[in-house]
Amino acid sequence: MRSQIVIFVSLVATLFNGVQLFAQTNGISEAPPTPDERTPIPIEILPIDENIVYLFIAGLLLGVYYVYLVHFAKKKAA
Repeated sequence: MRSQIVIFVSLVATLFNGVQLFAQTNGISEAPPTPDERTPIPIEILPIDENIVYLFIAGLLLGVYYVYLVHFAKKKAA
């Protein structure tokens, strides 16, 4: 069991070490643009305000489903 943990931790450490390289600049690019140079995001492409009720209901149903699965699994195992 210990060898599996060591292999897993080594693999995770190696993978996350490579991910950091994607966040670095290559030295040629400039600094981030100032707030005046950024383009604003149009409000029309972010429709979450209109459908927030549906999102809440979906989350509630998903939560009830998972609670039911956990409760049913414990009841069946006993």
